[in-house]
Amino acid sequence: MSYSCPIPGPKCEICDCSGSTCQSQFPGLKVEWPELKGVSGVEAKAIIERDNPRVTAIVYPLGVYFPAINCCNRVLLYVPTDDCPNGPVQNRPMVG
Repeated sequence: MSYSCPIPGPKCEICDCSGSTCQSQFPGLKVEWPELKGVSGVEAKAIIERDNPRVTAIVYPLGVYFPAINCCNRVLLYVPTDDCPNGPVQNRPMVG
């Protein structure tokens, strides 16, 4: 399957939490994936969306950052610009 970067996602559902502070909104589902740092962006996206079907993981090249807005339906994955979206995830993936 061929991907372009960034892999787009849904409109932001704004919330006031991130990571483990969002757990109450996702009972029984994962909200953080520290083990995916270093994993291919495409592979990490698939794992996150399987672990928590209520979120969409979005792969972005490093250097593309957003205002400090927490989105409870998204997990941002940053990978090297020259290997996007397949490069290794550079951040700690989490909801928000």
